[in-house]
Amino acid sequence: MLTDDQLMLRDTVRQIAENNFQEIAADADRKFDPPIENIKILAEHGFTGTFVPEAYGGLGLGVLENALMYEQIARSCANTAILMSVTDGATPRAILHLGTEEQKRRYLPRFVSGELYSAWSMSEAEAGSDLGAMKSRAVADGDGYRLNGSKMWCSCAQVADLFLVLVRMNDAKGLAGVGGLLVERGTPGFTIGEHLDLIGLRATGMAPLFFDDCYVPAENILFPAGGMRDLLNVFNADRIAGNPTICLGVAAAALNEAAEYVASRRQFGKAIGDFQGLRWKLADMAIDLEAARALVYRAAKNIDAGHVDHIDVSVAKTFTNEAAMRITETAMQLAGAYGLSTEYPFERHYRDVRGMAIGYGSTEIHRNNIGKAIVEGSYRA
Repeated sequence: MLTDDQLMLRDTVRQIAENNFQEIAADADRKFDPPIENIKILAEHGFTGTFVPEAYGGLGLGVLENALMYEQIARSCANTAILMSVTDGATPRAILHLGTEEQKRRYLPRFVSGELYSAWSMSEAEAGSDLGAMKSRAVADGDGYRLNGSKMWCSCAQVADLFLVLVRMNDAKGLAGVGGLLVERGTPGFTIGEHLDLIGLRATGMAPLFFDDCYVPAENILFPAGGMRDLLNVFNADRIAGNPTICLGVAAAALNEAAEYVASRRQFGKAIGDFQGLRWKLADMAIDLEAARALVYRAAKNIDAGHVDHIDVSVAKTFTNEAAMRITETAMQLAGAYGLSTEYPFERHYRDVRGMAIGYGSTEIHRNNIGKAIVEGSYRA
């Protein structure tokens, strides 16, 4: 399925990650310290903003190429992969597809050079899966908007320079009243909260955002109220290139490490990998991984070919999220007590993939999408 160029991209990024990211992954997790220096290394090698068209300094690569990159990065450090996929993903993609020419020229080349880091924020206390319930509000003030409210669960918040913030811009119900603003770090009235203490992905700089009479000028309006459907279509690429591919990378690392462990660990006079019961566990892990990778790559190729299928995306993300949890949990079990120790990567791998089934649409929401398509007849087996 992969071309020679794609294989070279995959292998080059994997080598960069193994040489530079693997050794500091556990320390970044332990200290809640976003490894932003890793993004700088990727930028030095020309691997930031790769999907950005050549007209703005990028390579114009597709979703599949981005998926290959993030998967390889995640094999060595899931936190780096999240930072990369967020700062190199949703916000610049939205600017590319929905922004003005002035916005594209102002921001996209700086993403390519690694000079600019981005984040995006959608969730609120009462608006997670139900995006139409968001209450943060932007009120027209002169040529711009005055923004008030707060956001939660914003990955990369503590290191980002530019934020895509989704807010209510009029009184229309649901998503019809929601638009998008580009808010720069340091804007008066905009503050970033403390790093959130979660079980996994502890070095992603995730934090809440607060807006108190924050003025956003007209040139930073990405799209007005009523444009959310267009944004969600853009996000389909991110739902594949980011979240599930990171799960693939972490799951692959967990399987490889489990295989090495059972080959070296001896009990009852032989390697525990010689016991059929444990070999079957490894086989199930490999089956899950290969099936997930096939679904993700297929969805990515379809998006690149212009055949965006929401069900493709939902199926790939849901299966991969859950497969990654099964694989990393089994790896912990195979490692015994070592699987629970923070001195080994097994428990970190599980912690890092666990939240992925919630982000970018929970697996329950994606199952709703699939089920609706089946009942309405737009999907047929």
